[in-house]
Amino acid sequence: MAHYTVARQSTSTPWSPHDETEDARVDDESIITRARWARRGALGILTIITLVAVIGLPLYVFPADPPAPKADLIYVIGPPTATRIADAESLRDQGIADQVLVSVPSSGPDSADELPYCWRAYVTCRTPNPFTTRGEAAMLQAYATDGDAVIVLTYTPHVLRTRYIFDTCADADVTVIPVDERLNLSRWIYNYAYQSAAFVKAWILGCADPPADALP
Repeated sequence: MAHYTVARQSTSTPWSPHDETEDARVDDESIITRARWARRGALGILTIITLVAVIGLPLYVFPADPPAPKADLIYVIGPPTATRIADAESLRDQGIADQVLVSVPSSGPDSADELPYCWRAYVTCRTPNPFTTRGEAAMLQAYATDGDAVIVLTYTPHVLRTRYIFDTCADADVTVIPVDERLNLSRWIYNYAYQSAAFVKAWILGCADPPADALP
């Protein structure tokens, strides 16, 4: 009886250089797609940053800077930097107002006991409670009433929020004037974020209570 051997056909697909080329093409397309989406994402983020920066220009960088009117009081809100004190003295020298109120921390080199500017006869230094813009607006209620004119000095990115809080919480006729304190890029970025968040906080918290004790 004759025996026949039947060769078994291999079920594996033979290797082809064409297949390797197709795999490489798929990988290249995937890399290109990811790079394209990365560029789009970066462009989107850059667009948002640019938009926020442009919107913030009139709010934080170039707020309205009105001329200083004749006033009953010049109010330097904290911290009492040398630039703010110098601007207060300049306004006083111009005859804008005679009395100066300064918001100071309760301790440290800028406190009423340590800051030499506080020792002048026409200057009153006091710590608001809380030591925030809300507290400073509330403290003003003890020094100026409805009909009194007050000039408030603060640094530029803080002007808009100060106007909102003092217009809402103080009875006096307040004019907020920006003080030109040099800020680097990181400080501007910080203030864009901080002032925006603080606006929301001011809206939620409302006004602080005026100090209960009598003031000179």
